[in-house]
Amino acid sequence: MSHTKSKILIHMVFATHERKPLIVGELRPDLHAYMSGAARELGVFLHALGGVEDHCHLVFDLPPKLALADFANQLKSNTSRWAGRDFGWQRGYGAFSVNQSSLDRAIQYVLQQEEHHRKQAFRDELAEFLRVHGMDADSEFIDGIYTPDPAA
Repeated sequence: MSHTKSKILIHMVFATHERKPLIVGELRPDLHAYMSGAARELGVFLHALGGVEDHCHLVFDLPPKLALADFANQLKSNTSRWAGRDFGWQRGYGAFSVNQSSLDRAIQYVLQQEEHHRKQAFRDELAEFLRVHGMDADSEFIDGIYTPDPAA
């Protein structure tokens, strides 16, 4: 793929299982460092990583050889194993395209999550992301509560 050129900028967000406030104290910098290393091992260039007690945001360049779902699954499963048995992530994630001209703004947004969430709840943040990107909201994504479909 030496003649492949791509610039796939993504803003990804995912929460802890049931939105539990698990990313606290010394775990946060250690978790973020581990996540940064795991992203690098997968060939992903991470522009920014931030978050609060119950969720993480990442802005990154996705290499053309790696599917977005594979990156999310590997990152989440590796960090869950690393963090220990009482730690887990929600099912799924949100991923939104970022254009080059908005990259700096997306990076600042991710790096200022603590300040941002003093003004806006995570639930409202997710609903706004979906609205801006023309996507429908669903209760599992917004509230983090998985309810299996009895018909499935």
